Amino acid sequence: MNTLPKYCFSFIITIFIFSLNASLATAQLTSSAAYVRTQAVLAVDKAPPGSTIEAAVVADLETGWHINAHQPTLDYLIPTKLTLEPVPGLTFGEIQYPASIKLKFEFAEEALDVYEGRIVMRFPVTIAPDATPGETIIKGVLGFQACNNQMCLAPASVEISLPLHIASPNQASQSINTDIFGAGTSNAATAANAPRASAANNEIARLIEEKGLLLSLLSIFILGLALNLTPCVYPMIPITIGYFGHHGDGKTARTFTLALMYLLGIAVTYSALGVVAALTGQMFGALLQNSWVLLGIAAIMIALSLSMFGVYQLRPPSFLMQKASGFSSGAGLLGALSMGLVVGIVAAPCVGPVTIGLLTYVGATGNPWLGFWMFFVLSVGLGAPYVLLAMFSGAIKKLPRSGVWMIWVERLFGFMLIGMALYFIAPLLPDKLVPWAVFALTLIGGVYLGWIEKSQTTGKTFYWIKKGVSLAVLAIGIFAIMPKSTAAGIVWQKYDAAILAQAQSEGRPAILDFTADWCIPCRELDRFTFSHNDVIAATKPFVMVKVDMTQFQSPAAESLRQQFNVSGVPTIVFLTPQGQEVQEARVIGYLGPQDFLERLKLALPAAVGLLKE
Repeated sequence: MNTLPKYCFSFIITIFIFSLNASLATAQLTSSAAYVRTQAVLAVDKAPPGSTIEAAVVADLETGWHINAHQPTLDYLIPTKLTLEPVPGLTFGEIQYPASIKLKFEFAEEALDVYEGRIVMRFPVTIAPDATPGETIIKGVLGFQACNNQMCLAPASVEISLPLHIASPNQASQSINTDIFGAGTSNAATAANAPRASAANNEIARLIEEKGLLLSLLSIFILGLALNLTPCVYPMIPITIGYFGHHGDGKTARTFTLALMYLLGIAVTYSALGVVAALTGQMFGALLQNSWVLLGIAAIMIALSLSMFGVYQLRPPSFLMQKASGFSSGAGLLGALSMGLVVGIVAAPCVGPVTIGLLTYVGATGNPWLGFWMFFVLSVGLGAPYVLLAMFSGAIKKLPRSGVWMIWVERLFGFMLIGMALYFIAPLLPDKLVPWAVFALTLIGGVYLGWIEKSQTTGKTFYWIKKGVSLAVLAIGIFAIMPKSTAAGIVWQKYDAAILAQAQSEGRPAILDFTADWCIPCRELDRFTFSHNDVIAATKPFVMVKVDMTQFQSPAAESLRQQFNVSGVPTIVFLTPQGQEVQEARVIGYLGPQDFLERLKLALPAAVGLLKE
């Protein structure tokens, strides 16, 4: 009789142990999704065609649990990864994962990069201009693995479904989910006329709205004059002097006529840019600033320098001369027009970044007539000084015995053109090679101009000019290879969305410098502006980020260009600690140290109010 309780007790213990093991096994097999709640949200209630909005997938973790970072510490760990399915009419930008934190767990020897609490994974969505109004669904999968301090659950793949309402062109969108995206965020959908709204933030647009078209055209003319201070325009000086020195014939009326045709050639180049920008709405940052264009311009410089060394004479193409054979001065006029077209292209790499704002406005308006006149006025301002320079060059022919010493002057301009060719291709060369290339060129040029070239005059003045110029050229070469002292400068970080997320979490503003290896004005910014002591000191409160756009047409670069509305380089974007851009402070093109400090005064008070007057 006593055996029954004994067997019952054993049975109960067996059942208990089995249940315990089953519970532990079930815990190991439980999906990670049981401890992670996910939702997909938009920053706006609707998005019109042609706009870009911000979307996000939000994951909320149970207390005591974590998931691995998007880039986990160890290769075998399951990363957190959001994958989006393609949707016709929609373009998804790069997914921005939050900054991870490092935590130490009992099951790992080293601290691991993980996410805890609420995780927000953002991504921009661009709606095609021809998208049909109505409902569409953004679908994707979020993969992750949840762990606590002692164990990890089975990896999970959670399906994401996000309804998106594409609005009609006349419907306005409203910000929603402000607890995630912020109130009044600039990342909300632009209105149906998104390109125009973008242009409204453009300085050119504000100028036209405040001053009217007539005064705005006058301001654009002054802008054209100011473009003559950019480095890429310098080669136009020896080209102009060399050309009109040969073709001016010393006759004021003819030289002036040729100069006007020369100016017209420059105007045609930039007016065509304006018309094409208006018709296509596209920018020319990549076209005017990539490595092949730099090599092409350098080749033009070398070809023009050969003319200065007497290898050939600059003449219009033969078919143009044949067409102009019925006109007494047609060949000369067409030749001057052709040269104007050439120098317009030569100036493009530096002029392009400065005129991005104008291109943006013209492209947004879609008005080719307005685009033509804006760029025509700009090019007249750019070319006006060269009309005076051409008159001076033509007058050189009137000087006594000009043929004797003008040969030496042409050789000098020839070396200057080779130097400008080196200037254009310098961004494509290794940094250590450039100073020695400059030294080699100046050594050859200085020795040739001072002692080998045989042009002489009866007086001593020209003799000492030759020696002085040659010594100055040699001094430039020696200075180029002298070791430079390296002072502590700005510490730049390579762009990563996690860096910006961390800056927001720390309450710090950020500066994004969109740059490229082939961008000459970008080099000028690094050399003169970002090396200035006042700029270095003033930027310390900021997180300084370099955004490499060398591969300008790559998908990654395209995504960043859309996300930050960047048309070309250099572009500098100022972000508040909340991640919103201070649009009035945006820099496009080269900006000197003092002007850059003025932009900082616009950006920093709006962010944290730390910069003192």
